[in-house]
Amino acid sequence: MACTKCASLVSGPAFLQPVQSTRPRPASSLGQSHVQGDESSVAATAAATASATASAVLAVAGAVSLGAASGRRRAAKLPKVVRLQGAQTMPSPTLEINYYDLDAVEAPRILSAVRLAIKMASPIVQESTSPEERLLKLLSEPSVQSMLTTVSRLPVFSKEMALAFKDDLDLLLALKQLKYFWNLPQSQLAILLEVMARQLEGPSQAAPFQEFLRVLTQTPNHGKNIKHLRDELSAEAKAEYLRNAEYLETADAHAVYPTSIYRQCDGFTLATKDASTIEAVMSTTLTTTIKIARKVLEPSNHLLYNIYKPLGRCVAVVDDKVDAIYGKELDAYFADHGIEFKKIVSSGNEADKDIRDVERILVSLKKAGQGRHEPLLVVGGGVIADIAGFAAALYSRNTPYVMLCTSIVSGIDAGPSPRVCCNGFDYKNLYGAYHPPVLTITDRGFWKSLHPGWLRHGVAEIIKMAVMKDLSLFELVEQWGPKCLETKFGTVGDSVNDPAFQDVCDLIVGKAMEGYVRSEYGNLWETHQCRPHAYGHTWCPGYELPSGMLHGQAVGTCMGFGAYLAMKSDFIPEIECQRILKVISDCELCLWHPIMEDGAAVWRSQVAMIEKRGGNLAAPIPRPLGESGYLNDLSEEILLQRLQEYKSICLSYPRQGRGVEEHCTEVGLADPQSKKMAPPDDRFVVTPTDLMIATLTKTQDTAAVGEVVRMLDGVDGMVVKYSTQPSEALRNISVQTAKSNPNWAEMEKKGATSKLLEAEMISGQAEGQLLQLLVKFGRVKKVLDIGTFTGYSSLAMAEALPEDGRVVTLERQEEAAKMAAENWASSPHVGKIESRVGEAQVLLQALASQGESFDLVFLDVDKPGYFALYQTLMETGLLRVGGLLAVDNTMYKGEELTGEKLSLNGEGARALNAGLLADDRVLQVMLPLRDGLTLAFRQH
Repeated sequence: MACTKCASLVSGPAFLQPVQSTRPRPASSLGQSHVQGDESSVAATAAATASATASAVLAVAGAVSLGAASGRRRAAKLPKVVRLQGAQTMPSPTLEINYYDLDAVEAPRILSAVRLAIKMASPIVQESTSPEERLLKLLSEPSVQSMLTTVSRLPVFSKEMALAFKDDLDLLLALKQLKYFWNLPQSQLAILLEVMARQLEGPSQAAPFQEFLRVLTQTPNHGKNIKHLRDELSAEAKAEYLRNAEYLETADAHAVYPTSIYRQCDGFTLATKDASTIEAVMSTTLTTTIKIARKVLEPSNHLLYNIYKPLGRCVAVVDDKVDAIYGKELDAYFADHGIEFKKIVSSGNEADKDIRDVERILVSLKKAGQGRHEPLLVVGGGVIADIAGFAAALYSRNTPYVMLCTSIVSGIDAGPSPRVCCNGFDYKNLYGAYHPPVLTITDRGFWKSLHPGWLRHGVAEIIKMAVMKDLSLFELVEQWGPKCLETKFGTVGDSVNDPAFQDVCDLIVGKAMEGYVRSEYGNLWETHQCRPHAYGHTWCPGYELPSGMLHGQAVGTCMGFGAYLAMKSDFIPEIECQRILKVISDCELCLWHPIMEDGAAVWRSQVAMIEKRGGNLAAPIPRPLGESGYLNDLSEEILLQRLQEYKSICLSYPRQGRGVEEHCTEVGLADPQSKKMAPPDDRFVVTPTDLMIATLTKTQDTAAVGEVVRMLDGVDGMVVKYSTQPSEALRNISVQTAKSNPNWAEMEKKGATSKLLEAEMISGQAEGQLLQLLVKFGRVKKVLDIGTFTGYSSLAMAEALPEDGRVVTLERQEEAAKMAAENWASSPHVGKIESRVGEAQVLLQALASQGESFDLVFLDVDKPGYFALYQTLMETGLLRVGGLLAVDNTMYKGEELTGEKLSLNGEGARALNAGLLADDRVLQVMLPLRDGLTLAFRQH
């Protein structure tokens, strides 16, 4: 039965005309579909569904002309369109486009279908035939078939589904995955049947399914998808599954062609009849599971097995420190289960939380052939959780991952977090994405191997949730915090055999995790800034990295300051502020660090945070203790005043408010700044020496690197020291050029120069003295200077020329030529210099037509044009036989040394170098002076 209310749409634009589908809706659906519209259209749709003989599917038709049969096929795949009858004042009806058509959630009927399927499947899986034959028979069983098709049409990620099965979360997880049965590996379907049997009928009824899983996983094809068995099924069973798959292509394509089984989308679109205005809402729904478990790497624990055995392999990013301690256990776990294990070991230091480290992981994932449907395994602490999770978010735009947390920070904060990131420009977590793991596993057993300082700084994340979300958790930390640190959360000493204390540790971890999820998961993409879990993360991100503090220690200073601000804002009484500061101090965390003396830096942190938070400070602070409030107005004057007041309070606490082992280097970790210790931000990589310095600063032995950097930097200084000193005029050009950098940028903005020039482009003292030496030694009279810039090289050579000597200098930029002329004006040698402005090739041809030739040519312009200019010099005779060519920047920043792809300038330099080698008219030598200077003598 068609929806008669939509008939009027036929007169609209062709691409919005509905096309009637004759495809029947399969009768196995348990629920009723829901289509929005006016009463008659809803009634018509409901009647069509109830009859179970036909359905009216209205779709947006494509603009491409289709045949009758293919047109119906295309229409059946497109979104549903319904006319909304508007008010009388509306000029035209509005079209509503719904993208999916899912069944209603009716828990009793779903449970009944699952129980019946388990009952009928049990004798089948216990038969003595081969596991492959049993699986085919099981799939042909009508009750199993009905259960599978029923679940495939449910909105398993919906709130209704979650509430319907809230009393059995393991069953809910199984149903979420069972929706995708058509694309699941055979062994994964067996795993889900075993889970459902155990949850609904108990361990004894699950035992046959567990044994069936064991023998099935020993078959070579257990990793192949269920849909690949269709041709081996009976004709009737095959036809039913294919009818369901075809229906789902339109009703919910997620169930038949999923990218991964952990993410779904939805949408709702309204359009005017003429499509001149379209309003749309799009949403993404993610599913994630968090497990607090023990002995995860024992073969009997199937948390990881259930994910990776059906896939046949596991690709993992593992923290290098974790690999050193638990690497053999990881290898043994997967080997014991016959799962191929590819391990990517990566540093988990804060110093290695860089975009380059994310890129290295991405390259490794590509080499490993990581699939978009298979979850990456991430094993480690907070840094690995952030950078590997970020890599997963970037890889194919969305690759699922499982987080096995081995530190307290990852276990209760970074591990389950949807925020993945890396540092940049001395600021914490500047780059990032929103990409939670599909499964987070926290196992306290890993914490026994942690350095006490790593545990200590992780406790800060527990304190933040206690202060902001859970007073009972705060009271637990007040009472048990120091003992938790002393015993590494019950994993060492006699505490291991203290059941009561073990329960306390589990309770603290569980409450912290629950509070974190309660704060985070309703605001996945940070679409608003009421984020309690950001307590302690407002001012410290700007000074954490420069201070070298551990993250939790920096958070401690920020939490303490936030508590003081809460008291001054009358959010909490003084006694509660004191309790918060005492807990932070008792857990040996930092309340105050000398870097906070730089009030201007703290203010810059606040300004940057306001920018990051969409124009609001929205600093989470307690209001009262155990609940959340937000501070949004804090002037620079008040901030600086409060900092000094807070400092005076902190000095009265143990250690004068300082933390125990508060810096990364004190707990065996690299200084977060170690990668950046040499060249400041304004240092250009101009020479190979610069490149070596930049490379060396990536290492972690800062003392050795500092000494090498000092020596390398001294090379150029030594050359300058022992070379003839330049004239006063040349020194003045150097000074004026160094001052000019901002001017060039401003001129580019105004369009006064077509190219951004840099002060580093000047020839410099050592090179200028070499040019003077060449002029005098060669008794040069005529010089061609291609590339004037600010005039240093032109004047240097003019000074060395005899009185009747001449320099012709060429410059593309008129502003540069003017500046050079001003620089020469006071020199007694200015009369030797002739400046020409224009494109080099045009100017060279003009000189050649005038019969000019030169004894010395100095070439220093855009590198991509080097070889063409060289050819012109040779072919026109501008460089005479017996003349000398000097070319600057022929090592161009040492790019060839890196082995990476060259820039355009690097390619230009290499082309000239290769051309000189192949030209027997010249003899040449490359000198490692600054950025490389090549001398070429024209012998014929």
